[in-house]
Amino acid sequence: MIAKLQNYWKYSRSPLYSLLFVIPLLFVYELMIFSLNHSDIIGIRNGADVLFRQFFSIFDIYGFYLVGFLVLLSLFIAYYFYSRKEQQGKFQFLYFIIMMFESIFYAMLLFLVLNKIAGFLLVTGNGSDQRQIIALALGAGVYEEFVFRVIMISAIVFLMKDLIGFSKNISRIVAIIFSALIFSWFHYIGSFGEEINLFSFTVRSAAGIFLAILYLFRGYGITAYTHTLYDLLVIL
Repeated sequence: MIAKLQNYWKYSRSPLYSLLFVIPLLFVYELMIFSLNHSDIIGIRNGADVLFRQFFSIFDIYGFYLVGFLVLLSLFIAYYFYSRKEQQGKFQFLYFIIMMFESIFYAMLLFLVLNKIAGFLLVTGNGSDQRQIIALALGAGVYEEFVFRVIMISAIVFLMKDLIGFSKNISRIVAIIFSALIFSWFHYIGSFGEEINLFSFTVRSAAGIFLAILYLFRGYGITAYTHTLYDLLVIL
């Protein structure tokens, strides 16, 4: 039993399970955005999704499905090189079910703590009705967690540990705090950003720290679902 739990803990945070776990979230988000916008350029989008699309637009790459596919492809490539030496073990579909329950637990924990303080959405975007906000919440799990956790934390740890020479623990602590602050600040920029105040910034920074720690210990997939499920709890 202990060995099975250890295997689940190890493999469920692996790139393979994280990516397969996130694919339905990405698919439903892109489908909802397509049904809401009917435009390839103008319409609602999650803020981190916009960053990706602006980056690809530099190379004249547009399209609802094309950009989503390229993001997914980049995830596979990045994770392949990161984990090419990892042993994934025998594939277990049951892990996805347990990962969902685990994500629900973390989302409820985050909800109970933050809702005691104030019910803040961790999603950035310009949705005006509930259906739009739900779509943005789905995108938040996929894109915001990829930007602020996968890319940012990995980059900071690489910079501090591999290039500068700090210890792994120090590098991770700095990455957690810095990524959380940027994640919080992200909710106040742009024409659809909220009016910044110290209280909401602090609360969102704390949520960012929670999600960053969760990412380091439980991987991208569970963190993405935790973020989305938290937002859905606040919305619904």
